[in-house]
Amino acid sequence: MAERLLIISADGHIGPPAERYREYMDPKYRTDFDEWFANYIPMWLAKGTTARDSAKQETDINMWGTEYKQQFELRAAQIPWGIEGKWDAPRRLEALDVDGVTADVMFPDDQSANSPPFLGLARDYCERWDRWSSEQRREGARAYNRWLADFCAEAPERLLGVALIGSLADVDDAIETVTWAKEHGLGGGLMVPVNYYNVDEPFWNDRRYDPLWAVCAELDLPLHTHVGPGSPYYSDDPFEGGMLWAMESTFWVHRPLWFFILSGVLERFPRLKLIFTEQGIGWIVTALMTMDYLLEAKITPFSEDERKHMFALKPSEYFYRQCWIGATNTDALGWATSEERVSLGYDRLMWGSDYPHMESAWPQTREKLRDLMKGIPEDQVKAMIGGNAVEAYSLDAGNLAPIAQRVGPEADEIITS
Repeated sequence: MAERLLIISADGHIGPPAERYREYMDPKYRTDFDEWFANYIPMWLAKGTTARDSAKQETDINMWGTEYKQQFELRAAQIPWGIEGKWDAPRRLEALDVDGVTADVMFPDDQSANSPPFLGLARDYCERWDRWSSEQRREGARAYNRWLADFCAEAPERLLGVALIGSLADVDDAIETVTWAKEHGLGGGLMVPVNYYNVDEPFWNDRRYDPLWAVCAELDLPLHTHVGPGSPYYSDDPFEGGMLWAMESTFWVHRPLWFFILSGVLERFPRLKLIFTEQGIGWIVTALMTMDYLLEAKITPFSEDERKHMFALKPSEYFYRQCWIGATNTDALGWATSEERVSLGYDRLMWGSDYPHMESAWPQTREKLRDLMKGIPEDQVKAMIGGNAVEAYSLDAGNLAPIAQRVGPEADEIITS
């Protein structure tokens, strides 16, 4: 029997039409939800412009151009069940099967009028950071997580949902979210809140969060950042604000790397895992070199500070022990000749499809992976398309093997000289 490859996508997107979140809200927050939904304008408008959307076109910018929208809608017409895979679990499994993907790590979506309430995600740049309270953000996250648990229950070994922590203002509540996610089979870990400010939520280096990191480590649930959230309110002009957001959007979600390393979080919690998804790979090497320099150089203000001896490892060594990169299809283009990939090494990189976004590999994963991985040694290919994810998410490769044998591509479809 020909060998078939285990493919695990480290980046997929999911979420029901936004109005469906209401039924997952605690009743006491439904009036708040109604207010949110009455003013909700899907900034990406990937599914088309409705009459309600049109009323605000003068003040809101369509983040995708007309050609992109036309291509998205054409794809949706050709393969309608694929788009439905954002909120229909059997459809998603069918789409994964067709594409040769065994398991999918799934993040919240906001491209099909399906943003979780109160949380902003990629819309933070056009709304004031304090528009919704931390309590409302926590309930928005809980509503998403409840829906997500129902979705993933269809096939928890394949559908690896990433739960949301709505706010860090209440550490005990965040811990409850983590334990709830574990108890309800959400195997993708959690998205850590990313904010540029620290008004009611100190940054991640604050020791008040140590009990939270301890629980994440104990339950073996990775913490994620994903491109989108965390940006400030740039401008009342949606064009200007959108451009500035697009320029800086990945920076905000990079920041937890140095916060967790330089404040000693990864030293104190050696089993804690961090994963950085859909935010490129070129920045990592520079960040690691800079952090190593800060602790090793004799001319920095920190060179004689005894506290630097609390680190048993170099900053870069913490990264290679506890961190991974979810390199989405669009990030990964050119890996075969990428100096960044060679400098970083392959054992921290996990390929992601970005299904079902327009820029994703779906439904042509075989062809795109073949082009992407051309000339890369077989062991490295297998690691980046599946093996590294098995380690990062503590998956049972034995349980996944029969699924891979059923749906995965044959090795020679992907691995070429």
